[in-house]
Amino acid sequence: MEVGKTNGEILDRLNTLLTRTRDGERGYQEAAENVKDTELKSLFLAQSRQRGEFAMEIDREVRTLGGDPETTTSLVADLHRAWINIKSTITGHSDKAIVEECKRGDGQALDDYQEILKSTSLMASTRELLLRQKERIESAHASMARLADVV
Repeated sequence: MEVGKTNGEILDRLNTLLTRTRDGERGYQEAAENVKDTELKSLFLAQSRQRGEFAMEIDREVRTLGGDPETTTSLVADLHRAWINIKSTITGHSDKAIVEECKRGDGQALDDYQEILKSTSLMASTRELLLRQKERIESAHASMARLADVV
C-alpha cells in the first residue's frame, strides 16, 4: 500500500488478515485431526490456539480503529481445508503431506502480513502487533520446513 491510504482501506486489509488468521486456526485444527504422530498433533493444536489468539488481537485492533471485524472464513480457506482432506485421504493421511500443507499455509500468511506491513498509514500500535505476530508465524514456518525434512 502507498502513503495516504485511508483508515477504511487499512480496516479492509486488517479484516482480510483476520479472516485468513481464522483460516489458519481452523487449518491447524484440521491438520491436528489428520496426523498420526502425537507430537505433531500437539504442535498443530498449539499453532491453532496461537492463531486463535492472533485473531482475537486483530479483532480488537479492528474495533479500536472503529471498524467492524469480519466473522467468517474465506472461500479460499474452505477450499484449502477441503484440499487437506482430499490430499490426506489420497496419501493415507501422510503426516509429511500435512506438514507440507501447513508450511504452505504459513507461507501464505507471511505474504499477507508483508502486504499490510507495507502500508505507511498503519498506527504504530497496529504495526507493532502485526510485526510480533509475523515473527511468531516465521518461527512456525521454519519449524514446518524442518519437520517436512524429517517426517
